[in-house]
Amino acid sequence: MWKFLRVDITDINPSVPRETFSQTELENLANLIIEMGGLIRPAILKKADNKKVDERYDIISGDLEYYASVIANQKVPDIEMINAFVVDKEAENIALQQMQLLSPSPGLITTPEKIDNPLELRISNLEKRLETQLQAIREEYQKEIKRLEEKIIIPLPPPPPSKSILELLNTCDANQLKKAGINRTVTANFLKEKPFVSLNDMTDRVDKMGVVTLSKLIDYLLTSN
Repeated sequence: MWKFLRVDITDINPSVPRETFSQTELENLANLIIEMGGLIRPAILKKADNKKVDERYDIISGDLEYYASVIANQKVPDIEMINAFVVDKEAENIALQQMQLLSPSPGLITTPEKIDNPLELRISNLEKRLETQLQAIREEYQKEIKRLEEKIIIPLPPPPPSKSILELLNTCDANQLKKAGINRTVTANFLKEKPFVSLNDMTDRVDKMGVVTLSKLIDYLLTSN
């Protein structure tokens, strides 16, 4: 029903005009064919209906590959054959059905009977593919933005106390000092000496009220208010 062959590009009849494809598209593919040393995706061909002695083939699918290979051959004469699946006439419809199911854009697989304006159809399908690609890029962009936002979010600092530190110290009572872990001697001296005009005033006047003890008391008052 089909054979895999290396076919001379001069033995192939295209099914759509060359103008169906942009020159840039053809040149880019031709350059890639030259770099690779050949075409890696086989064209789909069928034997031509003619009575000539030489073997000729009509394209079922692969006009882009054909025209790009022609350009590649003009640049590098050694590239004169392309890979192709040659399908028997009775298997042509089966081949078309397979391609329609396997192609990401089934509308691109056409026969001369199916298409009135090849260029218009190709542009339409190209627009659909571009829109699909753009949508995928938008979705990936949104995901990346979300990931970045999660990385750069900085927790807000705790709100400042409603009272100043010195005011909290001057208004605290024995019960609060006890809960803060301040010993009885320091507590008694602290309650007797307050109010204080500054933290230095407090450490100077309260016996054994060092920086460590003061820090412990301040931490407790800030977290409990």
